[in-house]
Formats: sequence, C-alpha cells, structure tokens
Amino acid sequence: MFKKRFLFLVVGLIVVGLASAVIAELSPGTKAPDFTLPKLDGSKFTLSTCFKKAPKKVVLLDIWATWCPPCRSEIPFLIKLQKTFAGKDVVIVGVSVDRSKDEVVKFVKEQKINYTILHDPSAKTVGAPYKVTGIPATYIIDKKGVIRYAEVGFPRDEEQGKQKAAEMERQIKSLLKEK
Repeated sequence: MFKKRFLFLVVGLIVVGLASAVIAELSPGTKAPDFTLPKLDGSKFTLSTCFKKAPKKVVLLDIWATWCPPCRSEIPFLIKLQKTFAGKDVVIVGVSVDRSKDEVVKFVKEQKINYTILHDPSAKTVGAPYKVTGIPATYIIDKKGVIRYAEVGFPRDEEQGKQKAAEMERQIKSLLKEK
C-alpha cells in the first residue's frame, strides 16, 4: 500500500513538473517565431509582415486540426472574434496540421470559417518552433511580434468556451490600445 502511494506521489510530481515546463515554454514575453506557410488559395502568408509595416497588427494564431474535438469547439468562437475585429488591426490565422488539404478546404467551407487558414501538413513549420504540445494551441501576439497569451486546449463546454473567448477578446482589445 505504501509503495503504491509513494509511486502515485512520484508520478504526480513528475506530471506537475512537466506541466510547469510546458507552461514556461509557452509563457508570454517570448518573441513569436516567424514562419511562411501557404494559404488554402496557394498564396503565401508570412507572420512577420504583420509587425513590420504600419499599421502593425495584433495576431491571434491558432494551431488546429479538423479531427480534433476541442479545435472544433473553438472555431465558432474564432469566427465570432473575426466578426468582432473586422476592419481593426487584428489578424486571425488558423494553421491546420491536417495531412489532407482537401479535407481542410471541405471543413472550412462547411463551417463557414471567415478568417485566414494556412496548411502545415507536417506540423513542423509551426509545431516545433512554437513548442506545440497539444491542439488547439492558441497564441495572441502583440504588434511588436511578442507572444502575450498562450493556451493549449479549449473547453468543450459552451459556457466555458464563452468565458475563454471573452478572455481572448479582452487580451486583443488591450493589445490594440498599445503603441
């Protein structure tokens, strides 16, 4: 009995330690790694262009997949955020890590996604530099290219989802006020 409790305690401490390491990797204040990926229409998107020319943009970067239930829960809220910030200096970008571009195109049409979607089938262009440990991985990046918000996962409960989306909206509004 003592051995089982001790083992459980050790495993628990390891899990907490690993979770802390993940949080540290995703902590705000880190310069957002630059990348270039194709949009679904074949044109290219480069993150750093959002921060180089006036007006500089606040970027919400979401790494997701069509087969991911929490990702699917988050998408309607991102669609609403896109509507909220339309015409403002905000860019919402989803990076799909699905292998099949056709699946992504079909999904985007079905869901009526109104923000920019990029395709990274290997998940290496954004996955490694952003230290993605799970999806959806959501980052809010300020006008200077610094990560100010990082979150892995999204609640599947609608009320909790509304709270998370409201938190993201507050973050974006706050960053828009900064020079």
